[in-house]
Amino acid sequence: MKTWLKELERELKKRFYTSEVSDILSYYEEIIQERLDEGERLDDILSDYDSKTIAKQMTTEVVMKRANDSYRAIAKSSKQLVEFLLTSPLLIPLGFAYIIVLIVFVSLIISLVASIFASVVALIAVFVSMISSGLGQYEIMAFIGIGFMGLSLMTLILLGLSQATLLILKQLIKIFGKLAKRKGVQK
Repeated sequence: MKTWLKELERELKKRFYTSEVSDILSYYEEIIQERLDEGERLDDILSDYDSKTIAKQMTTEVVMKRANDSYRAIAKSSKQLVEFLLTSPLLIPLGFAYIIVLIVFVSLIISLVASIFASVVALIAVFVSMISSGLGQYEIMAFIGIGFMGLSLMTLILLGLSQATLLILKQLIKIFGKLAKRKGVQK
């Protein structure tokens, strides 16, 4: 049994975090021990379980249970979910749909960051042209203040949209994970 558990642990470590691996290992260790207590032979029990299949089948379950509280965690979960969806023949269309949705959200984030950068460059260009235009000190200070307020407002909007995107991506992982489970692959 120890050999089989080590093999399962090796397969799980390729996909999941350490805490997730230990939870899954203890779950299967319990199942095997219960079946042994009921009088089944160890060889018969282990023949029912394939470590690679278990690791693959647990993907949606584990990914949906994760906190996914940072972009890095969401990226890892999304990558694992896409790999799972694209390696299951019945779920390939769902995988492509998920990839398209991810591309839309990544494009949104990139465009928001680009608009902030463009605003900063435009603000600098306006400041330089104001200084060279011969405006008075008070007019320049007023334009600088208005420029910084606009930049601050855009930054707040970017932060708000960033948080909203994080929440939406978390929900997308759950939605697509549930859809994958519903398709009957998780048997």
